[in-house]
Order: sequence, then structure tokens, then C-alpha cells
Amino acid sequence: MPLTRKNQGSVSIGLVLFVLVIIAAVGVYLYAGWVGYQEAPKLIEVLDGPTQDSELYALSPGQENALLSHGYPEAFTILFYEEETPQQDIQTVRLETWEYYILGIGLTFINGELVSEDPIEWDSQVPVIPAPYTPEQFSAFMNLEDVIAAGGIQSYIEVPLNKELMDKGVLYYAESLSFGLQEDQLVYIEALALTEE
Repeated sequence: MPLTRKNQGSVSIGLVLFVLVIIAAVGVYLYAGWVGYQEAPKLIEVLDGPTQDSELYALSPGQENALLSHGYPEAFTILFYEEETPQQDIQTVRLETWEYYILGIGLTFINGELVSEDPIEWDSQVPVIPAPYTPEQFSAFMNLEDVIAAGGIQSYIEVPLNKELMDKGVLYYAESLSFGLQEDQLVYIEALALTEE
């Protein structure tokens, strides 16, 4: 049966709709792939290591005393955040935990003031390899380039966080180091000790 003008118009409209559906499906597929790529962990090699321009964090007298008594900690964790003062100002808080596995103690500092000393259970027969970093290398709200320079990082893994967990947050893993940035500002860093086992 020959196609009439009416039938030809229906076929043309059907063909156009079919092509539009295919284009939309391909677009959705490509967008989903792009989103998946953006959210996937990535290994990044540092080609030209930047030099550290920022000054080292100044340890408090209490922290200096801990260094004199115990040396540098085998591991440490630092959390940076802001809180409102009684005068309704905003201050940056530096919450640190220094871990001395061999001595069996953990020291907690808030803005350089020792607030607690807690026991750590550790098998003294297990040798500890201290983290190759020191607490004063890292300051509040450094950007990624500053952290890389401060730690002399050669490569790292980048893991974007789910928006529900932390909006604009990214976790990073380097040798004996993990750290988190939010809006390209350092909010958390953990230097990890290793064992020889």
C-alpha cells in the first residue's frame, strides 16, 4: 500500500520522536557515567612537588614540654573547627590527640592546652614505625596544595564524599596519612603509625 501524505507525516514524526528518545537515553547514560567518575576514588601522582610557603604551627608551652618529656608522638590526629565564644565571636579550635604507643599514653590538647592524658593499650612486643610527620607541619584550613607541600606528599588517593555526609568534602589518603578537606580547607588530618608485622 503506497504511503499517503498523511502516512508519510506520521512516519516522519515517529522517526523524529524515536531519534529524540535515543539522544535522551545516550545523554542520561553519559551523565550518569560522568557523575560516577566524579564520585570514584582517584590515584593522583604529584609531578612537581610545591614548596611549603606557610609557616609552621607554633607549638604551645604544654606541647613543647610533651616533646621534651616524650619526644614526637608515633601518631597524631588533628581536628579543626570553629565555635562561638561566650563573647559571641567565632574562634578556630585545634583539637589534637598525640599517641605514644610505646609509652602507652595518649595526650589530648585543645588549642595547645593539655586537657587529658589517657592510657593506650599496646603490645610492647610489637615494634612501631612512627608516622613521618609532625603536628606543627599542619595548620587550620590549609588548602590541598599546602597540605601536599607540608607533608612532602608524592602521591595520594582522592575520595569525594557523599553530599549527605559532608557537602563539598573530600577525603585523601597518602603514605601514613589521611586527611579531609571541606571547600578546599583542611578540617581533619591523621598521621598513622605502622607496625613491622
